[in-house]
Amino acid sequence: MKRALLSKRYPFGIVKHTLNKFTVGSQGSESKSYNLLSQSGLIVQSGPGLYHLMPMMVRSVEKLTRIIDNKMSDIHAQKLTLSHIGVKKEWQRTGRWESFGKELVKTNLGGSEYCLCPTHEESICSVMLKCDKQLSHLHCPMRFYQTTQKFRNEPRPQNGLLRCREFLMNDLYTFDADEQSSRDTYREVTNMYTELFKDLNIDVVRVKASTGVIGGDLSHEYHLLNKIGQDTVCIAKETGEVFNQEYIDENNLVDEDFTTAQAIELGHTFLLGTRYSKQLNLRVAAQGGGQQPFQMGCYGLGVTRIIASCIETLSTETGIRWPFLLAPYKVCVVLPKDGSKEFNTGIKVAEQIFNNLSSTDVFDNDVIVDDRGKKTIGWKLDHANLAGYPIVVVIGKHITEEEPKVEIIFQTKEASTELVPLTGVSDCILNKVSNCFLP
Repeated sequence: MKRALLSKRYPFGIVKHTLNKFTVGSQGSESKSYNLLSQSGLIVQSGPGLYHLMPMMVRSVEKLTRIIDNKMSDIHAQKLTLSHIGVKKEWQRTGRWESFGKELVKTNLGGSEYCLCPTHEESICSVMLKCDKQLSHLHCPMRFYQTTQKFRNEPRPQNGLLRCREFLMNDLYTFDADEQSSRDTYREVTNMYTELFKDLNIDVVRVKASTGVIGGDLSHEYHLLNKIGQDTVCIAKETGEVFNQEYIDENNLVDEDFTTAQAIELGHTFLLGTRYSKQLNLRVAAQGGGQQPFQMGCYGLGVTRIIASCIETLSTETGIRWPFLLAPYKVCVVLPKDGSKEFNTGIKVAEQIFNNLSSTDVFDNDVIVDDRGKKTIGWKLDHANLAGYPIVVVIGKHITEEEPKVEIIFQTKEASTELVPLTGVSDCILNKVSNCFLP
């Protein structure tokens, strides 16, 4: 059977992913995630700290985005999209046009100065100010979020998506009528963050943090401990509390006994108080009468950084290992080489497995077939390992036996392999998923 027919039969065939060029070999970076994402063709660098995301990487990003969307829906947050371009006069009113420093990317459009937004506090307040009715405590709490590109003139971009100049971030902005309500919102959102990381099966440490250029009254960071991380967290030996370094200096804790660890920051939460609402004159009609500045909060998750950090932590030196929920495809079915004695039978078996798994909720639109006909099974397995599909079904020499069998490889950090009768493939995979992969 010709390759064209294979591709027509399998709309999720690897041949369709012509932009994914696999290159085996070390890229020489200290970052495992950068090496593996580059080798597998999931990202392509366009400049220092700038990356194109290829189709399979986009699938992973979209999966994480949908998970976040569901979490946001649970706390009744509404999704919007704010302009990437910030207005100079708004940033000047909050003092951040100057205080943000060289990391703020400034540009000129039509003779006026703007910035490429690294964050959107000014923008969301501008939207609220343009509301055509008086906002009161009866409208609160109000919660708005987006998942969009952000820009920072990072002076030393490195390690691929872990520290770059353009990145995808989920940012949430909350508005409450009084301080206690804003603290209740803060607690609700931070609990949601904890649940999100638990669902992804990654161990994240909640860290007391300084508020920095964002400002506010209270802040926490969410870190994944990893030696490649460029942040240092301080763990109090006596209490086990964790702080970032800036918090230690600002709160005169330098004499206390700490151990330190390198970490990657995945999220940051801020209880802003009236930091922006007062400066931008954004007010709410209070329950007791009169008007007062909104109590605000802002919350951020580094979407592309979360994915890269998971890869950094879970992967082997030779292959990506994904959180099951974020894998671009959960199953890869490996066909025999064109012309082999297993090929004709293998085509029929592949279609059967593809259809059976695709008909389940767990694997709907999540099965891909390696239909590169001129390549050997061994070559395909090398690349299945590199791409990190959680489950690889190998249609090989056992398929022509009296009792046909296929080999199933479960690609966790400690890989396991099972030889399974053809009639039991779906049950074997579904049982493994429910016991080992899902949170």
